[in-house]
Amino acid sequence: MFRSLLQQYHPKAFYHGDRTLPTIALTFDDGPHPRDTPQVLDVLAEHNVYATFFLIGRSAEQHPQTVKRIFECGHQPALHCYRHLPFPLENASTLKGQLDRSRTAIARACGIPPETIRHARPPYGFFTAKTLSLLEEWGYRLVLWDNMPLHFLQPARRTIAQILDRTAPGSVIVLHDGKGHGAKVAHILEIVIPRLKAKGFEFVTIEQMQNSITGETK
Repeated sequence: MFRSLLQQYHPKAFYHGDRTLPTIALTFDDGPHPRDTPQVLDVLAEHNVYATFFLIGRSAEQHPQTVKRIFECGHQPALHCYRHLPFPLENASTLKGQLDRSRTAIARACGIPPETIRHARPPYGFFTAKTLSLLEEWGYRLVLWDNMPLHFLQPARRTIAQILDRTAPGSVIVLHDGKGHGAKVAHILEIVIPRLKAKGFEFVTIEQMQNSITGETK
């Protein structure tokens, strides 16, 4: 309900892809983590699935090798925040500085231009119309979701059921690859990825999903 109210007031925010296409996006928040993230990457590689990782800038500075591995495995690096404080609680200059610092750290680890990292997901999904306006002004694209099971608060079997029941064409699924969730999330992925593929879904990155809508090539 909360998400749908946000969507009503902020129609420019990205919640899902094209509902007529069988593509879905796996996304991960709160990384990189040197122990948890590799467990997730191993499962994704096993199933030949590419995802989008919304990274915390401070952690990216501390663990550049993990960020590099995310990119070298073919996944899309994106921005979550620098210190996991809701965007509306930061003043504009501080927020811009933290986003720019975060993407610079990520880009340096990956060996790519900072401006190629454009997608940002606000901590807890909290944002205002002003936040969205600022992100657009600075060249960032706000990304939310339509499927985020609370895997960090409930048994894995319940999360698995929710992912399988709620995933639809264009779905953006959120899991977390840090803060001790790596092994549990890897287990969840081992089960849901083959079942979602069996339903005919194709996994894409957020960039690919948005480009299929806008017609952009990069």
